[in-house]
Amino acid sequence: MKYNVLFIDDEKDFLTALKGYFTISYEVQTAESGAKGLSLLEQTQFDAVVTDMSMPGGMDGLDVIREIRKTDPLLPIIIMTGVGTIKNAVEAIQQGAFHYITKPFGSEELEITLRRAIESGQLHRRLARQEGESRKDHDYVFGSSRHIQDIMQTIDKVSESDAPILLLGETGTGKSMIAKHIHKTSTRKDKPLFTIDCAALAEPLLESELFGHVKGAFTGAVSAKRGLLEEAYGGTILLDEIGELSPSTQVKLLRAVQELEIRPVGGNRPVSIDVRFISATSRNLEDEIEKNQFRKDLYFRLAVISLTLPPLRQRKFDIPQFVAHFLKKFNQRYKKRITRLEPSVLQELQQLPWKGNIRELENTMERMVLLADRDVVTRDLLYFCDKNSCCQETDTPNDHISSLKEVVQDAESLAIKQALELTQGNRTLAAKLLGIGRRTLYVKMETYEIN
Repeated sequence: MKYNVLFIDDEKDFLTALKGYFTISYEVQTAESGAKGLSLLEQTQFDAVVTDMSMPGGMDGLDVIREIRKTDPLLPIIIMTGVGTIKNAVEAIQQGAFHYITKPFGSEELEITLRRAIESGQLHRRLARQEGESRKDHDYVFGSSRHIQDIMQTIDKVSESDAPILLLGETGTGKSMIAKHIHKTSTRKDKPLFTIDCAALAEPLLESELFGHVKGAFTGAVSAKRGLLEEAYGGTILLDEIGELSPSTQVKLLRAVQELEIRPVGGNRPVSIDVRFISATSRNLEDEIEKNQFRKDLYFRLAVISLTLPPLRQRKFDIPQFVAHFLKKFNQRYKKRITRLEPSVLQELQQLPWKGNIRELENTMERMVLLADRDVVTRDLLYFCDKNSCCQETDTPNDHISSLKEVVQDAESLAIKQALELTQGNRTLAAKLLGIGRRTLYVKMETYEIN
């Protein structure tokens, strides 16, 4: 996919030259005045704008920046300026321009600056989305199993502190949602929560994202950049897959956690930070320490509070709550009106191994809601998947053969729990959903000890 770039300049020949050079790598549009450029911005979504500083017609580069910033505070803007207008270029930076470039300049110089601007814009848009999501009141279910309730009680005790928290558990067990909950219940809830995937970025880029860099620190560093540890001042940083960090990055992170200060890549002066560290990993860090793959001192700094999330197969009685939550979620997303699952479907959902944990269950629920033609999820939808999918067979043999009475009781208990979840505890509606009387529902709830 090519990025979309807008060039604004009053010199038509200059715009033609720019378009000829950059069309190879970008989708390019041009405008011969600030007003025409703003008109294009109303019609098309651009990834970056490059505008001249001095233009006739009553609208110069500064005016263009001010107008853009009224509607889009994150769109990267590069100012092209002559030697005599450097002072205005500095003002443009203060108004929110990403960088300025002095005429005459080489095409390669502008291309490097443009590439960095677009990368910065994409990153900050992604972070803005994350921050927005972290501020929403997510109706997320954590479960009611004993282990999860113990975890939530611990979080209640420590969420308002700044103690670093380490989240352990298999992939898909809900570590990122727990991290969001910790942030939302902390004193830092009005500040940003930024997530950094330590496994997704190469070491040099990861260090630049974490600690920032100074101008000229490496090839392409045409301007200084603040790291996310600095950008998240007053907020929270989630370091996802912390076990993937290289030894050299571990050393630098240790200093950040201990001293609450960082050194940008290529810089000499320390920068103070104020963040709460939450780390997450699916690796066994104690084993990694034994292999000299992870620093022991960093581990103890990050694991002041250590929480291990159990896999879904060990908390099968939480599955009806997740099912009800995902059913509501995907009904809203796909404008469906599915009100129930066949009892056999819910029973089987509780017996599957769920190697992908909650994430796999969510995927399965989404597929079943999408494929359902009626207001009920049937058993055939559960197995509408690959023959290699783990939803086909459980990994562990069932040595216990239940009696018919036990099967019926289990099915009744699960159906009642599901109905109560779907009706948010309204027993009258739950009884109607189940097709039984309210008094019968009360008796069965007492029999199966359902609160």
